[in-house]
Amino acid sequence: MIPLLLLPMLSCGQEGATGRTGCDGVPEALMRYMDGVLTDSTDLFQGAYPPATPLTCELLLMLEEELKNDSARYFFDRLARRHWMEDPHARVTHAYIERHHSFPLAVAAAAHWNEDHRIRGLLALQEYRRIRPMVCTTKEHYARLEEQDRAAVRYLTSVLETTPMFISGSENATIHQNYIRTVMETLDLFTGQQHMIGQDRWVGIHRSEKAIQQALVDWHGWLDE
Repeated sequence: MIPLLLLPMLSCGQEGATGRTGCDGVPEALMRYMDGVLTDSTDLFQGAYPPATPLTCELLLMLEEELKNDSARYFFDRLARRHWMEDPHARVTHAYIERHHSFPLAVAAAAHWNEDHRIRGLLALQEYRRIRPMVCTTKEHYARLEEQDRAAVRYLTSVLETTPMFISGSENATIHQNYIRTVMETLDLFTGQQHMIGQDRWVGIHRSEKAIQQALVDWHGWLDE
């Protein structure tokens, strides 16, 4: 029997991600603004992709702090649907994320309504984690970095638990497969695990309910919660 946890992952439907109520510490108006930037009420692609899993409250709190910086807030806003026609790839935003190694904006992009942006956000998170050995900082700041790591892992495991593994279609199905694979690769990088090494491993894991379940157990185990 397939565990209930994995049913959304193995279906071909496009069921919506779980909703989120209010977050203590995040003003309601700001939360509506952030959600408004990261979602598309116009449904530009007419349901071609599953909706993004909403950011957790702990990540929204980090994003709230980041948006106190006027530059960060400007580039975050450029992810909004209303800017799609002038800059659909949000190049200035992704350039800002890469230049400043902004964890909150990278994770925001990873929760964007467009899966191309989600992939770019995930790749920025991978680079952010990859350069960690070169970071020289205080013990207190390093503890905050580890807190970010744990928040990212909690969110990305919830993505796999609320997002279909497969969708129908052609190009959009390929993009979605790349997205799911990048989520798994990011989880491996943040946890120091190796479920996604090599093309053969990817083919095996995303076709096997047992392999997916074990990977989730391992990633949750890293959190030790």
